[in-house]
Amino acid sequence: MNSTTAPMVAPAVADDDGRFAIQCEVLRLSIRPIGPVLLAQYLLNCGVAALFAWQYSLSRALVWISLITAVTLMRGFFPQRLPDPFTLQSLRDAQRTHTVRTGIWELAHGLAGVLLFNPGQPEQQLLLGLMLMGMTLSSAFSVSFYVPATQLAITLLLAPVIVTGLWLGAPAMKAVALIGIGLTAMMWKLVAEHSRQLEENIGLRLNERSLREQALAGLRASEQAQAERLRFFSAANHDLRQPVMAIGLQAEVLRQQLDNGADAPVVQHTVASLARAQQALEGLTNQLLEIGRIEAAADPLQPVAVPLAPLLADLARQAGNGRVTVRCPADAVGWADAVSLRRVLANLVDNAVKFTPRGRVLLAVRARQRDTGRAWRVEVRDSGIGIAADSQERVFGDFEQIGNVERNLQRGHGLGLAIVRRLAAQLGIQVSLRSAPGRGSVFGFELPAAPADAPVAAPAPAAQPRSGAAHALRPGLAVLVVEDNAVVADSLSALLQQWQLAPRVYASAAEALALADLRALDVALCDIRLPGALDGIALAERLQRQKPSLAIALVSADIGEATQRLAAERGWHALRKPVQPAELHAVLVQAQQAASGR
Repeated sequence: MNSTTAPMVAPAVADDDGRFAIQCEVLRLSIRPIGPVLLAQYLLNCGVAALFAWQYSLSRALVWISLITAVTLMRGFFPQRLPDPFTLQSLRDAQRTHTVRTGIWELAHGLAGVLLFNPGQPEQQLLLGLMLMGMTLSSAFSVSFYVPATQLAITLLLAPVIVTGLWLGAPAMKAVALIGIGLTAMMWKLVAEHSRQLEENIGLRLNERSLREQALAGLRASEQAQAERLRFFSAANHDLRQPVMAIGLQAEVLRQQLDNGADAPVVQHTVASLARAQQALEGLTNQLLEIGRIEAAADPLQPVAVPLAPLLADLARQAGNGRVTVRCPADAVGWADAVSLRRVLANLVDNAVKFTPRGRVLLAVRARQRDTGRAWRVEVRDSGIGIAADSQERVFGDFEQIGNVERNLQRGHGLGLAIVRRLAAQLGIQVSLRSAPGRGSVFGFELPAAPADAPVAAPAPAAQPRSGAAHALRPGLAVLVVEDNAVVADSLSALLQQWQLAPRVYASAAEALALADLRALDVALCDIRLPGALDGIALAERLQRQKPSLAIALVSADIGEATQRLAAERGWHALRKPVQPAELHAVLVQAQQAASGR
């Protein structure tokens, strides 16, 4: 006998996924192969046919057993085929087909109530009625689990003998026919209740399976995420240790050179190596912090109208050397978060410049018309080394550098495009890549055009000019340093003393307020995270109230947009750790100039 394979279920097409899946499972159970049961039923039917052929009519018994043989062959060797996968419509069609097939099956059995009914023998009438009722009780819960099909089967099995018994039967048979009507109603109710319990059990089993699959999927996702985190931190640990090791070695070299009285050019070379290692460490630290902020969604998106031409021109100017050119319509205004968009473009431009040893980088913008409205296609094109097709997905991974197998830190750490991928996901844009080895690369994405009445993004603050030499500062300038980290405090104090300034160093806000002579101070450098009840911002507010002319700079690794806005509103400076000497020097020069102008 043929068997049927359980079809796949596609519950997404149903309005109620759970109900849809249960109905699919009920139908699958209803058409499952039952070869041994069919054979046993057929042999019993042959016995019934032989009994009535002997006691009543051979021809009628042969007609009935022929019908039974036909429907048994239909059910055993030509089973119903279910669609794969199920859809809502195909399920309904399969249910109707199953109901018709079940009705034909039970009608053939029920015709015994007509073909084998002997009007002249009340005993045979009663025997036939009781046998058909027994068939009903035995097959009601095995012929199908689909309620409409089962209820139809019960009706077609009992209806012929009930009608014939009421019409032609003896008084006792009429009573049995009436009992058959009650049995039919009772079986309808029992079938419905049994089906409800079956569907509940199937629902529980499917729910348990779904929960198990979700748990396994969650476990696999957790394991994958854990592996990704381990790989990320392993790569970060490796790249962090490189400049740290270089700094340690160069510091020891510098110490020995000073002990041995080395010439100034030799010492300067060592100092330059230290500076390069420090810059590499700072660059990697900044990128890791940026990835952390992106994944923590620390900077909520604020979509505004962003004029693209001035943004791209500013990025090209910052790239320097005139290698980056811009081709952008003057009316190109995108709709995006200005800060995140600038980060995406800055990383793409930086990546293009690093991997284009010769040639130029082009920032191009052109209009596009989409179903959702006008859009701007932004592309960063370079003529660099290019990327093979099988590596183009990898370049957006963490610490992936296709063209830097030697891990030259001067060409970055492989995090720029990883940052682009994360920012693009936040912005809801998709960054595409077209490239071929030796033929350059084109990174591009589309931005929706800004609505006509949308607020325009404020221009990015201009970069602070680099300060001149240390003699630009007035010797003896009094600088308050409030820093709880002793190493940082000592380093700041040493640098300020090298510039011939007068640092006043304190470890907490309370200590500074209690001991510092505010009247003699010119500048205050306040770390934000300080021990005690007052942090650096609260300290700065008190200092400003007590001496409004005091120049104040907040110093912290946690300088964000909110802190920068607060500093701008209060007239303070904001310096993000690690602070470059040139940045600090520029702030002190500005404070000195402001004091001179008063």
